[in-house]
Amino acid sequence: MFLSTTSPLPRRPAPRVGLLATVLLVGLALLPLMFIGLRAAEAGRNVAYWDEFETVLALLMRLHTGIGPGVFLDELFAVNNEHRMVMSRLLFTASYWLTGTVNFSVISLLGNVCLLALCAILIVGAGRAARRLRLGLVLALGLFQLENYENFLWSGSSIDHFQVLLYVGATVAALAQGTRTAWFIAGLCAVLATLTLAHGLLVWPLGAALLWRARRTPELLGWCALAAVVAGGYALGFSVNGAHRLTHLTVAGAQEILRYWLTLLGTVPALGHTGLAPWLGVALLAALGWLGTHGAVRRERVAYPLAWFGVAALALVAVGRAEQVGGLVMSRYVIISTLSWSLTAFMLLERFSDPRRPLAALAWCLPVLVIFNVAANRTYASAADAWFDCRDIAAARFKQHGVDGRGNFALSPMPARATKLLNEAERHGVYRMGPVCLPRSFPAAAPSERIIGRVDELTVSDRSAFVRGWAVIPGVRSQRGHIHLVLRSATATHIFSTVSTQRPDVANNLGDPQLNRCGYLFARRRDELPSGDYQIGFLIKQGGSSEYVMTEQRVVLRDPGTLASDL
Repeated sequence: MFLSTTSPLPRRPAPRVGLLATVLLVGLALLPLMFIGLRAAEAGRNVAYWDEFETVLALLMRLHTGIGPGVFLDELFAVNNEHRMVMSRLLFTASYWLTGTVNFSVISLLGNVCLLALCAILIVGAGRAARRLRLGLVLALGLFQLENYENFLWSGSSIDHFQVLLYVGATVAALAQGTRTAWFIAGLCAVLATLTLAHGLLVWPLGAALLWRARRTPELLGWCALAAVVAGGYALGFSVNGAHRLTHLTVAGAQEILRYWLTLLGTVPALGHTGLAPWLGVALLAALGWLGTHGAVRRERVAYPLAWFGVAALALVAVGRAEQVGGLVMSRYVIISTLSWSLTAFMLLERFSDPRRPLAALAWCLPVLVIFNVAANRTYASAADAWFDCRDIAAARFKQHGVDGRGNFALSPMPARATKLLNEAERHGVYRMGPVCLPRSFPAAAPSERIIGRVDELTVSDRSAFVRGWAVIPGVRSQRGHIHLVLRSATATHIFSTVSTQRPDVANNLGDPQLNRCGYLFARRRDELPSGDYQIGFLIKQGGSSEYVMTEQRVVLRDPGTLASDL
């Protein structure tokens, strides 16, 4: 008998991703975040808009007038459009208690931070560096694009729709840890998800399924007990908004719900093609089913259940909104589908990645992800711009007249109610609408002989100064944010940004469609403007340079109460 003297060969370490490749891929992942960040910063205005009048201003006014603890709790847990938005109401209340007011730019920032926090939780929990890098790229290129413009640009949407996903993602990630402490964290996050938006309720059956599969019976029983208490509290006093028409429980109604659900699921890669979206929704379900039968349930303990949460959440949205919206996919709902698609893409990428070449499969998929991100931004850029136009023009007209709804757009579907809330909030010092036209500095601006423009409307009152018109450089495309108003007196020069508007009449007259966005509105409160006799001019920024021209028109800004204008 011979004894073997050979020992098992040592296991080779998994290949590491090179430093240069890591830096390049991280840089690529940051580009979509920077793009969306710039668009969000551009949209950042302390302007109450649409739902925020009732969910924020009305709440703060009731707090200001004084309510007891019992009434406050009723306000906090009140049902609004089938949701109990306790978490955002607590945030608004905390802002009022700490500062005496609320700033919607800050609220929007906090909402967007919730999405970044969700991505951080998923990436940190992904495990090895190569997996983190692949997941980070997929999330960056999948989530941060303008299909989700409503959430990124509007605090009234981001603070709830991003927040609920953060809590659900944290719940799933905590349950995947398998410890008693993590179970308590998961339970807390599940409660917070429930008290953010209605589809947060789905975290309870999802968590129960994860605990059942892990055979953690004591934790499962405790989870079910906690779910019963929370769901029972949610149902207590629950009511459906009478304006929301729920689809009838008929065969035709079920078909309508099914089609809208599949449309919601497939809308992300369909890029607005409603006929294609349902079929892509079926493809998403098929991909998740295939992944489930090929080990994703075991390997992807966070990504896989979270992707299915998105599927179930959109089913709940379809039940409640299919008939109300007439098949229209609201941008605020797209983030749920985007998350499910991104996680599915990541799991498919992991399924076909070779550990010996960790970036090989990513190299093949990366062009597709980049093309999708760019295509989504181009496809939805006009919708995002339209959202800007509606809000900012409405805000500028409110500053001009002191009344909502004077013009083509309004800040609220109930202008009289919005006007009353804004005036009351300002009178009591609770909220004052922020500026939409901001001071700017262009020390290197040069006089121009190319700019042509016109002032079509000019009004000055004790309340505000308002200017409307257009300005162009013939042959140079007009773009959002490039037109500025110049006020020059004998002793000072002031430059302000303007609200960009579309002027197809000017573009048609000049015979150049690229000049369509050459309109501007300037509106600023009188107490935010310096007194003086000013000559009006236009400044246009192009790339790294800027040029201006002064007109013959003048405006006289006297002290409030003795104002006049002179054209």
